[in-house]
Amino acid sequence: MAISSTLKHVLPISVFERLKRIANGGVALYSMTLAQAHQYNKAYAKFDSTGQRQIAARMTFFTHQIEKGLSHTNFRYGFGHKPLQYLKQAMEKYQRADANYRTAAVYQSALAALHEYAVKHEGHEKEFAFAKALFPESIWAEAAQAPKALGGSVLITAESKARNNELTFSELSRHRHSIREYSDLPVSYEEIKPAIELAMRTPSVCNRQPSRVKVICDSSEIAEALRIQGGFGGYATPPALILITSDNRVFMTPQEHNEGFVDGGLFGMSLLLALEEQGLAACPLNTMFRPKAEKATRRLLGIPEYESFVMYIAVGHFPETVRTCRSNRLSDDEVTSVIA
Repeated sequence: MAISSTLKHVLPISVFERLKRIANGGVALYSMTLAQAHQYNKAYAKFDSTGQRQIAARMTFFTHQIEKGLSHTNFRYGFGHKPLQYLKQAMEKYQRADANYRTAAVYQSALAALHEYAVKHEGHEKEFAFAKALFPESIWAEAAQAPKALGGSVLITAESKARNNELTFSELSRHRHSIREYSDLPVSYEEIKPAIELAMRTPSVCNRQPSRVKVICDSSEIAEALRIQGGFGGYATPPALILITSDNRVFMTPQEHNEGFVDGGLFGMSLLLALEEQGLAACPLNTMFRPKAEKATRRLLGIPEYESFVMYIAVGHFPETVRTCRSNRLSDDEVTSVIA
């Protein structure tokens, strides 16, 4: 009776309050989105960017493209004409932007990748001719002196992954690499399920758990999904593909409109480590679609409009041996600021 009596005395929402909620809702959402677009447009690494950080990002991107080519099992001699040209441009711009460029890890990574490219082409001078002529002899001399551990590819063996479930978290994190080529063994949902169960421990905003997981095991659907995605060309279709999305229905305010990508990204990292612990090879793939590709993917996989794409994860069993990108990491000092 007391509860019923209290409810009767709740005042209706006034016209002013309704207008305020509208202003703090849809209007605020579009306002924040436009502000974010403006901030991003000023910052991101465009083709003609002159900032040191933007140039470094472009150099890293094209170094990574060369590393992926170097890691292919079916190595294609003379690959990468376009990435090599962009890498050369970025390296030249970086030389002008950073007085200490010679000792910068990002520059050394590019040199190390170039050195492995040269080594891989020994005895194949015709296929190497384009790259050799593109860069001056001074760069090739520098590349030969660059630390190998900073760039290029690294060999991974199935034997080295056999006891992943015995590693500490620190060991597992340092041990994991993105693997893009897999053995011929199929991967079932039952093999992936324990990793998903573990990833469910990932924190999320107010425990609303927006992450949704689609496990695709049909090879034709995987092939079509990756064709639309466009970032896995040159590799065989993986045995399984995971799609992580974020359910926007769990959020409550306009300022949470990016929270699904944050929570979904956290979930994705947990899942990658959990798959590694289970002895499964995996590689995260972006789902940053343009409108046409997004529509095609939603139609193919039946993804509702209220779910945002976060990432794909290609999954398979480790082959006996496989090469992958070294993907040198920045030091903690390069990314950390201590605010006293």
